[in-house]
Amino acid sequence: MVRTMAEGGRELNASAKPWPTAKAEFVLTCRGRQWIPPRTNHRHRGKPIKLYTSGRFTRMPPSQPLPYDPQFTSPEEYIASLLTFTSDPLFQILCGGVHILDFFTRDSDAEPTDLYHEILPTDWISFFSAQEVPSILDYLLRIPIDQFPKTCPQTLVTFITQVRVHSLNRGFTRPPAPAKTKKSAGISHSGEEGALNTGMRPKKIHEVENFSAFVDDLVSNVNARDKPTGGEGITHILDFGSGQAYLSRTLAKKYGHNVVGIESRPGNIEGAKEMDARFENLAKKRERKGRKRQQSGESTSRATNGDSIAAEETAPNTSNNGKSGTLQYIQKCISGNDLTPITTLIPFPTPKSLLLISLHSCGNLLHHGLTSFLTTPSVKACALIGCCYNLLTEKSGATYKPPLRSLHPRLVTTSAVADPDGFPLSHRFTHTRPGVRLNITARMMACQAPGNWTASSSEAFFTRHFFRALLQRIFFDRGLVTGAEPVIIGSLRKKCYSSFGEYVFGAIDKIGWTQRLQVSVDEVARYEELFAPRKKDLSVLWSLMAFCAGVVESLIVVDRWVYLMEGVGKGLLKEAWVEAGFEYGASPRNLVVVGVR
Repeated sequence: MVRTMAEGGRELNASAKPWPTAKAEFVLTCRGRQWIPPRTNHRHRGKPIKLYTSGRFTRMPPSQPLPYDPQFTSPEEYIASLLTFTSDPLFQILCGGVHILDFFTRDSDAEPTDLYHEILPTDWISFFSAQEVPSILDYLLRIPIDQFPKTCPQTLVTFITQVRVHSLNRGFTRPPAPAKTKKSAGISHSGEEGALNTGMRPKKIHEVENFSAFVDDLVSNVNARDKPTGGEGITHILDFGSGQAYLSRTLAKKYGHNVVGIESRPGNIEGAKEMDARFENLAKKRERKGRKRQQSGESTSRATNGDSIAAEETAPNTSNNGKSGTLQYIQKCISGNDLTPITTLIPFPTPKSLLLISLHSCGNLLHHGLTSFLTTPSVKACALIGCCYNLLTEKSGATYKPPLRSLHPRLVTTSAVADPDGFPLSHRFTHTRPGVRLNITARMMACQAPGNWTASSSEAFFTRHFFRALLQRIFFDRGLVTGAEPVIIGSLRKKCYSSFGEYVFGAIDKIGWTQRLQVSVDEVARYEELFAPRKKDLSVLWSLMAFCAGVVESLIVVDRWVYLMEGVGKGLLKEAWVEAGFEYGASPRNLVVVGVR
């Protein structure tokens, strides 16, 4: 749930200082207030991903430091409006104030009002009752506001408009590759390119291909500013949470950078080294084949082969001008803000000039990256993409208690956590009164991507949520829970989602409650028959919750940008911005937070 400023945007605007701005050099594309989710070219439902392996995107930063809706004329105007809107009571209820487990446990013979009718205005309910769920999703996500029917309540139109305009634009574009480019530092054949992609699914390939190109462009820009004044430029790239090193390996082998992967799990480092060896073996094999072709006189004919030409043309220009990169790993659990102990483990040169990157930092890891950037002078820039907002902690300690939820152990635990590196990160969001806060339900919802839902996938979501909510009602009626206690079910076999009966007995068996809960097949069938008419209500409410989640993610990302801009105000860095690093349709957590000294 979001608790934000009670003051209006006008008063906030009058007292706040304008954000420092950088010279605009690149114009972002923006889909405007219709908030139409970007169409994608990735492999999704049988369609291939389009990988931008050599497009150059060298002019940074974009013309506006935040990708907000064009109705706003400045970052300050957008932030003030965002803080005001997220204090709306209905928005707070839909983003954190209600959980799917509450849906069938609040009404009884003595209390006939169910959650759906308790939360939503009556005119919204009347409108939704005349629409099919896919049409409701279209109204929320796709249909332009000026094409809404006259029967749509004006309050609903206003709410949908507000959610759309306060959700950051996620559109991504990259210019096409030039006709001729140099070969990259480490890649000269498509076989090695394939070796880099080994172990990655299409989604990961899309992320790594595009973000590595983005990072290489950022290095070029930093070097172009730094070297004319006698600076060293970027000497090393630090990859926070490098995992299996897909991104690190691409930057080192394909773009020729010196990369240091920082990873806390030794198993991931060992796996990364095995993949490094696999890549090197393939490169050596290719080299041997090349020498044999030359010796046998095949080199001339191979030079005119279309595949070889294509491999050369699609290889990117690199900021290291063809130099070979290095790759090393440091096992370190990142929990503090001082990177000096890590930088001392990096070999020459000295002094070092670092770029800090991370692709999908979970929870507070991105916060550690941002604070490390500001407190470590040798880090000249950062480019960080976060994810797993549900793993964020709270700085304030006591989170806002959802008005429609009974207190249970999970909320007690999260509300008692006070982490100085938690959310919010910025001084402004921290010291706003009342403070900006998110509970775990709101943060979990921020991980949703309704813009990528299809008719079949959304129906599958709704069915699973219906089964889980109805199982909670059975637990409630049998006295096993008193409300919305989080009985963790987790994933079940595919067969368990074929019917409610299969789900109930599969879930009971998994959590070991076969003795505690003895229920017959007929009883399960009666529950399903009784509550089946309300499945649509649950689907509508879940759709509204997921729709609002884009604003919650925007709030988290904007807080991180504000934190960097506070550093700009203190003279710790020159500029900061946020932009999309790859396609939302391929990977919805696509916003890069960038800072440059």
